[in-house]
Amino acid sequence: MRKSTLAQLILATALASLGACSEPAVNTAAVDAPAAGSAVAALDVSQSIADPALAAQALLESEIALGSAVKRMCSSVLVSGRTQAQVMSSELAGATFANMSFEFNDDIVSVSANGLTAQALFRPHLGCTLLKETSPEILRAQFNPALYPQKPDVAAAPWPLGNQVEIPAQVEGVDLAAITAAVDQAFDDMEPGQNIDTRAVLVIHKGQIIAEKYAEPFNADMPQLGWSMTKTVTAALTGMLAGDGLVHVDSPAGIPEWQALGDQRRFITLTHLLQMSSGLEYSEVYTAGSMSDVILMLYTTGDTAAYTLNKPLAQQPGTAFYYSSGTSNIISRINRKLFTNHQSYFNFPQERLFSKLGMNSAVMETDASGTFVGSSYMYATPRDWAKIGLLYLQNGVWNGEQVLPEGWVAYSLTPAESTSQGNYGAQIWLNAGSPVNPDDRPMPQFPANMFYLSGFEGQNIVMLPDQELIVLRMGVTTRGPRPIWVLTEAVMNAVAQ
Repeated sequence: MRKSTLAQLILATALASLGACSEPAVNTAAVDAPAAGSAVAALDVSQSIADPALAAQALLESEIALGSAVKRMCSSVLVSGRTQAQVMSSELAGATFANMSFEFNDDIVSVSANGLTAQALFRPHLGCTLLKETSPEILRAQFNPALYPQKPDVAAAPWPLGNQVEIPAQVEGVDLAAITAAVDQAFDDMEPGQNIDTRAVLVIHKGQIIAEKYAEPFNADMPQLGWSMTKTVTAALTGMLAGDGLVHVDSPAGIPEWQALGDQRRFITLTHLLQMSSGLEYSEVYTAGSMSDVILMLYTTGDTAAYTLNKPLAQQPGTAFYYSSGTSNIISRINRKLFTNHQSYFNFPQERLFSKLGMNSAVMETDASGTFVGSSYMYATPRDWAKIGLLYLQNGVWNGEQVLPEGWVAYSLTPAESTSQGNYGAQIWLNAGSPVNPDDRPMPQFPANMFYLSGFEGQNIVMLPDQELIVLRMGVTTRGPRPIWVLTEAVMNAVAQ
């Protein structure tokens, strides 16, 4: 059975809606195996549905399907350096996507199907932006690549300061053979027909890469999408701005749209947003047919923050935990408003964070409003992604310099009061346990001070402070168990306490 990526789930949603609205019906009950043949012909909604409301809904869903496909193709080819054929055989596999027509024209990538078109614009250092509610000219005018900070020359320096890696033959107190076996196993299906698609695994011990493996065509120099691991980077940048005295985490967020008399949203603080406790109504669901807020936010609007900040309150701020990518983009917008122009805002991550860490591959992508999609869209090589984990493991210190403000990591790793098992901090996942019973934690097989980054389709960076360990896994796993926890437990058990 073929796996389903996010784009396939979205397209299955569109086809399911069309099947319910028109004759003959299309059977899309098995999301993992979308209908073969000319399924994309259903995207020609203008002639297939008589009811205007149903036609508009189907058109919206088709727009999402094409938008997700062109965004994935643009970033995979122009940011990661993959070929179109590789993307079509993986994330966009199947007869449905084979019938989509992609075109690369200078800095614009287009996809078309039966009269409908979606486009994305590529900009150096900023990656791909879905063209929504704007023009290529406006986006190009926001940013001059010639004014982007010069990246440090670290190619010859040893990791983590640079990019040179020499895997050790032995490490005191470490069973390297057991770790190698665990790494190899992470590339194998965990259940029949899963197609686990692990693409990279790294194991870091005391600041040194002791195991590393990639699946072809991926390699150490190819940036990969971190999905929601981007949230932790957004939080790190916010911490820097807090250290500069430009934002205050315990003060109201100050969103202009929330300042009307009687609007309880004006009491939402930056901490509420960082800890996923804003109380804003939002749905974060990635199943076919959901049409949830996260899908609509990413693929139907040019302003991801505005989409969410216009939501009403569902709970009182600070009282309930609900994971919301939308709040991460509100944070990105708050940060953007602190800069006088887009250029200085776009330069900020490289100047203040990436260059400090010797990260030359990182690309944070923006929406059409010019705000980083801080919830989802950062690409970097696995080695560079691992540096984010190491920075947090080292309490924000890098090469003797306090890169993150003193106390920011401790703040980030403090469980939100709205979580019953202490499983979330400031845009980062925890394993702290209940305030009254630390043994009541999400994963009792791991220490209470473990913390981790987690992204869609199985992106993970896990930190085990007691053993100075980091385990990174990236890939596209869309069905069945994720390999990260079996891998992490095996690595943990192979290192002396």
